[in-house]
Amino acid sequence: MTLTFTRRPSPKSYELRPQGAAPVHVLRGVPDGCSVPEGCEPCFTLAAEPAGASPLAVVVRTGGGCLAVLGADLQLLAEIRLPPKKKYWRPAHEIQLPDGTVLRGREGTVPSLLVCLVLLPVFLLYLVAVFWSNSDIGATDLQLRTAWKRPGKPFGRAVMTETARGRFRVRGGRLDRRVAYAQAVASYWER
Repeated sequence: MTLTFTRRPSPKSYELRPQGAAPVHVLRGVPDGCSVPEGCEPCFTLAAEPAGASPLAVVVRTGGGCLAVLGADLQLLAEIRLPPKKKYWRPAHEIQLPDGTVLRGREGTVPSLLVCLVLLPVFLLYLVAVFWSNSDIGATDLQLRTAWKRPGKPFGRAVMTETARGRFRVRGGRLDRRVAYAQAVASYWER
């Protein structure tokens, strides 16, 4: 079964909206009474209700600068490594599962790069029109698709993908949904 969800930031709360399921609420820090392992700094909590009384997962920053995704009973679900804050060409997001499996997500898959190349002349015309009208240009980042795959298998199926619009898709049961949710939040909150 494929899990598809989107991020929904709002002024009051931050939610993840899975298709056909209740929203997952994202809270800064950890709820009262929830302990974290020694030497870890709490980052955010994924919960089924807005108050966060029964967390689905807790994400903490470990001593090595990585983010650890912990289940409700504090068992390690995955470790997330984010790219450096300075944006390089095709930054890599990594998910390391407890069984040793590594999933690497690079911004810019071949199809999304080809779409950007085809749309480049339209984008340049837009820049010229904005220049002549003295308008504010706004954000000019090229939004690319990201696909998380096993390293060394460039033509293998992606375990998780993110579209340019922020829709995430996890194929089959290859990745715990709590880890997918944590990666979706961490890539935007922790940069």
